[in-house]
Amino acid sequence: MANPRKRSRIHPYRSSAESRRNPVSAPRKAHGDPAAADTPGAAAAAPGEQLTAEQLTAEPPAAGLPAQTGRDATASAAEAGPTGDRAEPKITTRELLAIGSALLLLLFLIKIYGVGRYSLTTTTALLAATPVQVALGTVTIYAYYVLPAIALGTLWFAIRFRARLQPALWPLILIVATVTALASPYKYLLNGLTVVAVALCVELVVLRLRRRWADSPDERLSRRHRTLGSWQGLSVVYLGAAALAFQFMHSLDAPWVSAQAFLLNGSAVTATQNLQDGVNRLEVRPASRFVGYPIAETEEWLTVLHADTRYVMRIPQSAVDTRLTCHNENDQLAGDQPLLEALKGNTYSSPNLDCREVLRYLERKSPGGPLPTWN
Repeated sequence: MANPRKRSRIHPYRSSAESRRNPVSAPRKAHGDPAAADTPGAAAAAPGEQLTAEQLTAEPPAAGLPAQTGRDATASAAEAGPTGDRAEPKITTRELLAIGSALLLLLFLIKIYGVGRYSLTTTTALLAATPVQVALGTVTIYAYYVLPAIALGTLWFAIRFRARLQPALWPLILIVATVTALASPYKYLLNGLTVVAVALCVELVVLRLRRRWADSPDERLSRRHRTLGSWQGLSVVYLGAAALAFQFMHSLDAPWVSAQAFLLNGSAVTATQNLQDGVNRLEVRPASRFVGYPIAETEEWLTVLHADTRYVMRIPQSAVDTRLTCHNENDQLAGDQPLLEALKGNTYSSPNLDCREVLRYLERKSPGGPLPTWN
C-alpha cells in the first residue's frame, strides 16, 4: 500500500503564500532534537543553520505584526535612548539659520517701531523709506556693545572648547580677540568684563552643584545633574544676551543714522499736533531750524525724521540752506575712547558737537548768507 503523501506544515509565523514560494525553507522539526523543535527561535531557522542566543531567547511577534529583522532591530535600538525612549530630534544647521534670520528680522522691526515712537504710521513710513539702511545702521550704532562681546566671547568659547580646536586656529582667535578688544570703547569693555566675572561665578556654582549631585541615588537629583551638565559653559551666553537685550530696549528709540542740524530757506512742518495734549486735533508747527535724522535722500527730495516730534518730513533739496552733523545727547549713545587710545594715554574728544550748540550757532546765520565765525 502506498504511503500517504505528507503535507508540509506551514509555520505559524509565516504566511501560506511565502511557504509556497519557498518550500525548502519551510520550518520542520529537527531530527533527534525535540527541544530545539519546541523553541520559538529554532522554528524560524532553516535546516542546517545555527541559532544565536538572541534568536533562542527572542519572543515571537504579536499576532498580525511582522517580525523585525536584525537590521531593523539594530536601528530601533540606536534610536532609543538609555531608558528605551526614542531620542528627541536635534535642530539642524539650516533650521538654526532660519531661526536666526527670523529673529534678526523681528529685532529690526522692533527697532523701527521704537524709533517711530510706537506709531504704526511712522513705522511704515520709515520701513518704506530705507529697508536696507535699517539693518546696517542698527548694527553700526550698537558697535560699542558688539565689539566687546566679540572679543570676550571669542576667548570664552576658545577656552571652553579648546580640546576640539586645531592648533592652527589659535593665532586667528588671538588676532580677532585682540583687534576687537583694542577697538572697543574702554567703558563698554569694562561692562563686558563685569558680565564675564558674573558668568564665572555662576559656573563655579554650577560645578559645585554637579559634584554634589553626581553620585546621588535620587532620580530627581540625577536629572538635575544632567540638566546642569548641558548648561555648563553657556552662562556667559545667557548673561550676555540678557545684557544686550537690556541695552537694546534702553536705546530702542535711538535712530540708526547720525543726527543733523538743518537750516532751511523757508520753513517746514515739524508736527501736526501737540503731543503734550491728549486731544487729537490739528496743530501745525512750522520751523526753519531743527534737529533731524536724514532717513532717505534723492536728488530732488530729502526725507527727515524730526528728533523731538518724530514727524516724517519730505523737504525739497533746494529748500535746504545748511545741514551740519552733530551728536544728539538725548538719543544717541555716549562715545568713549577705545582701549588702544587709553593705552596710549590720549584723551577722547568726539568730532561731533552737541546738537543744541549747533542750533545756537545756526541762529546767527541768515538763510543764503555765509557761515558766521564762531567766537
